[in-house]
Amino acid sequence: MNRPLLTICDTEKDYCRRLDEYLRDHLNLSFEICSFTDAEIFKEFVKEKIPELSVLSQSVYSALLEGGSIKAVKNILVLDEANSSVNEDESQEEEKNVCHISKYLPAGKIIDGILDFCVKIPGNIGNLDAERGSEKVKLLGLFSPLSRCGQTAFAVKLCEELSKHGKTMLLNFDSFSMVTEIMGQDAEEDITDLLYYSECEEGKFSVYLERIKRNARGFDFVPPAKTATQIKEITFERIKSLTELLSEIAGYEYIVLDLSEFPDGLFDILRICTRVFTVVGESREENYKLEQYTKVLGQNGYDDVLANTVRCLFPKDGSYGGLSTYASEMLAREELVSE
Repeated sequence: MNRPLLTICDTEKDYCRRLDEYLRDHLNLSFEICSFTDAEIFKEFVKEKIPELSVLSQSVYSALLEGGSIKAVKNILVLDEANSSVNEDESQEEEKNVCHISKYLPAGKIIDGILDFCVKIPGNIGNLDAERGSEKVKLLGLFSPLSRCGQTAFAVKLCEELSKHGKTMLLNFDSFSMVTEIMGQDAEEDITDLLYYSECEEGKFSVYLERIKRNARGFDFVPPAKTATQIKEITFERIKSLTELLSEIAGYEYIVLDLSEFPDGLFDILRICTRVFTVVGESREENYKLEQYTKVLGQNGYDDVLANTVRCLFPKDGSYGGLSTYASEMLAREELVSE
């Protein structure tokens, strides 16, 4: 399968090399990347093969404009330089789909600019999906009727351990969740935005995912919805569709669902999980809540969920290191990863 082509052209050789290396390491889209430090060589190249996206320094862009060599090239992200100017009117730039960003922003911000530009480009940019894994995704659900039981901390530790074995995604469904605080990653867009975009423009799912997701501690996570009202609107069907996209298009091998009483269709979500982890306690109140939860599952025909559930009683010392060891041993014992 041919990958879409992204070209970089900048006559500053060190800058061009560093940008090329950074994009290859951090732009997690399946672009084929070609870099040029000579505008004349770039001109000859695009006569044979038109890139889906070109990242050009402003001086290169200006030179190509003056020579009329830019006509066939569309989807251009111009790296603006303080000492350069471009005499291109806005209608012409709109026709060729040209956007501008400062050349001297941090490399991560330039990736953000590329992602935003990909979103704005009319239609889809070829196949930007990750290569699919050969094995079926392992979907791990966490739910407990107990409150403040350490479930989210356990979910994070599971993801840390899973990420040592494959590409891992955490989805959290707590209202006013602490996940972004725990992970030290704030964000404007969240899972409700990703769901909306995936349903409107599935062909650009990988681009939207790359823009919205965050990474820390070796795994990815999508910032959770803010309120219970928003989470309640995330139905079983929408989660099933999202996990399929994350597996089939984005190539995730492990997806961890940190669930609360919502989303809607909770028991059906647990039913499609490879394994369900339920945090338990030892007090009378905790045992009573667990009994009621078990009874409700049985009465509603979800005995298969009970059979697939692993009860988790955390180490008494409550240390984070102890939780890490517990998660690692649990995953190995359940044969979800190799030891």
